[in-house]
Amino acid sequence: MRKIFGLFCLLCYFYPAHTQQVTKDFMKLLWEDDFQKLDNTWAQQSTADNFFIGSSEGFEVWRKSKRTGFFIFPLKVQEFRVFDASLQFVFDGKGGAENSAGLVLQAQPDGAGAVIVEVNRKKQYRVRRAASHRIMPQSDPNGGWRKPNKKIKGGAITLSVKTNDKVYDVYINGVYVHSFTEIEYSKGWIGLFVGPETKVIYKKIAVKIDDEASSIPGAATAYPDDRKSLSLAIVRLKEVIQKKDLRIAELESQLKDQTTTNYKADSVLLKQSQEAVARVDELEIEIEKANSDKLALEKELLKLQQFKNAAAGSDGGNVADNLININEELRLELQKAKKANEELEAALLKQQAQVAEWINKINKLENSADENKTTIQYQRSQLMQKDSVIRQQQKTIQSLEKAAREADKDKKKSSDPAIKDKEIKKEALFDEN
Repeated sequence: MRKIFGLFCLLCYFYPAHTQQVTKDFMKLLWEDDFQKLDNTWAQQSTADNFFIGSSEGFEVWRKSKRTGFFIFPLKVQEFRVFDASLQFVFDGKGGAENSAGLVLQAQPDGAGAVIVEVNRKKQYRVRRAASHRIMPQSDPNGGWRKPNKKIKGGAITLSVKTNDKVYDVYINGVYVHSFTEIEYSKGWIGLFVGPETKVIYKKIAVKIDDEASSIPGAATAYPDDRKSLSLAIVRLKEVIQKKDLRIAELESQLKDQTTTNYKADSVLLKQSQEAVARVDELEIEIEKANSDKLALEKELLKLQQFKNAAAGSDGGNVADNLININEELRLELQKAKKANEELEAALLKQQAQVAEWINKINKLENSADENKTTIQYQRSQLMQKDSVIRQQQKTIQSLEKAAREADKDKKKSSDPAIKDKEIKKEALFDEN
């Protein structure tokens, strides 16, 4: 029996995502209204889209528009930060399953944004954000509607939302159904929401706060910024993980002590403990991923804030006018860049033409050089031929000069008598021999 109880505690302990996150006690009732006296409290004007009337049953509201819902705020609004807001209402008559009503939370005075928590006729719930008087469209399946894990009993609906450190817990008829965070808005108005084509009777609204002075609207306190709130949430998660580690150690110790009595049951508990340890490791990885995602979101938020500041202007003027001015400046800069690009393209074409002209001149010079080279080669061959003829003529002249010299010698011999006698004697000498 002890093992079964320990296993049950272990399973309950390791699924904090399905339990409420806001643990603060809200004991001080700050605002309550049963909608019996609407004069000077709630607007009762009716239009083509809205029908407002007070009755003995409460504040009857009929939203006739088929496209959008409607926000209803008291005539004297006040801001809240840490609170427990609850709203009692019933749907009147027959209507569609998605007829809805609920609370508007953290509504900004300038209409910049708000959080909407609503419930439909099937007692399904959803959480949406509104920005610049527009509700963000839902891309989730079934229009973002979620079915509570537990069955919600009763015909009337009591919707309660508790918040602290930008963490919100949602209850329907006292049953916890969901938790979410909203880091952008730390305080705002609280009002009513009625969905399209919905008839609803609001019975009672109440807002409770804690006893700390910082929770009272209008108190001169410094609200924690987004980073501090996220850091506090991370610290709480780490504390939960540390408690889980201690609990795991205790369970492992118990499992080891009971090993000798029932090995099979202890093995099952040990396996559950190991799975729990693995789950803790997964949670730590998810926390690290959440931290990195938080940093990335902070960077994106900073960029959006810078753009918002640029759009709003230093004098806080009209956003549309400032955006038009920014667009005009960007258009002028684009024209300047386009003109500079055209000038660069013209200069490039001019340079390309000049380069083409230079290439043409170089080609002509190369052709002229080829022609001159051919002429020089021809003249060189002619000179070589002439040189060969001159050399032949020189040889002929030398042969003629040699023949002339020999003839001249022969002439001199024939004309000299002494030489002639010697020759005759010489011939006679040879004859005697």
